[in-house]
Amino acid sequence: MNGVRMVAACLTTFFLAGCGADGAHEQTQEEDLAQFESMREELEGKRTVFIETPAQDFLATGSTLYWVEVGSGNPLLRSFDDSKKQRTDYTFKVYLTGVSNPNPVDNINFAASSTMVASMNQLDGANTYAAGSPETPRDKFVLPAPPFGQKWWAYSVTGDDLYVTVIDAAGKFVLQKWAPGQASPTDVAVLDDLIAPNVMGEFTNFSVDGTTLMFAEGGRLWLAELTDAKAKWVQNDVRVGGADFYPGGAVYSQEREFFRYDKATDTRENITDKIKAAYSMNKTFTEAHHPGHDMTWCKYKNKIVYEGNFGIFAYDLDNETVTPLLLDARDNSVVYKYPVAVGTGTLFVKGLESESGATGADGPMFSLAAANLL
Repeated sequence: MNGVRMVAACLTTFFLAGCGADGAHEQTQEEDLAQFESMREELEGKRTVFIETPAQDFLATGSTLYWVEVGSGNPLLRSFDDSKKQRTDYTFKVYLTGVSNPNPVDNINFAASSTMVASMNQLDGANTYAAGSPETPRDKFVLPAPPFGQKWWAYSVTGDDLYVTVIDAAGKFVLQKWAPGQASPTDVAVLDDLIAPNVMGEFTNFSVDGTTLMFAEGGRLWLAELTDAKAKWVQNDVRVGGADFYPGGAVYSQEREFFRYDKATDTRENITDKIKAAYSMNKTFTEAHHPGHDMTWCKYKNKIVYEGNFGIFAYDLDNETVTPLLLDARDNSVVYKYPVAVGTGTLFVKGLESESGATGADGPMFSLAAANLL
């Protein structure tokens, strides 16, 4: 959108500005705008430039943030351990290229924990490396070629374990576990059996965190412990935009709505209205904190950190309160996206910068100290 961003202000607010029902003073729209700008500048003063180079594919695990720099030449993997204040510039590649897929940026793939990085950067499997070291190979997990049209097998890293889903002779999706030094993988679960009698739809992806598994097929999202005989459907009715899971349940988004799923009761709750009701800056910006269009978000402990209509906000699931963390500029000179928090509580946010009035395509990555989330 070009020019100054539109502000949702109803005519009733305009005509009644300055006079409340009981005669008390109400802020004018000009005062509302001034309040917004004052808060925006105050919050902006809490941010620190983390990196200025073009970056993407942000991943937080433990106290470490991973990202890929794509400014010039081939993509380069970086990490920053916030607990040690230690940055690592990796020299191994995190992309797989071939005759039919020659562009490295289109073939970036990696998974990581605080101790290990894996990448399907070769046709015959996954290479693993020590985290925090520029290039210290650990071992290679050799795999057969994936099905035609699939670039690599879906995989996930937790601790020093690498999980991969392969298709067996019967056409079923098998979750395998492997660790560096291990001669062969161990079969952990058959995804088809976990959801039976439901029939496996198109398998999309999966993730393992500790002993908890989440996977997506046919537009449905499933949750299970690795020892469970059956997985639980988290009851999403459209494709999920993002998800955070834990042993007892999950939080996920559908378009501009948030849901919380409880595994013990096998129920989900739409918490969007609670988020909307939890905060209001003023009448002009009454919807500034509402979940935004095409938003990204992350979860830190009991807080959902998300893109609102006018910036980055944090919703406390326990206290049912919303706190503004960064506000977008009304002229789009900076628009904040892609929030990601590491285990120390430090938040990293991309600031898309522009001088044209349109939302920018890139910009620096900012950090916010842990005190803003704790």
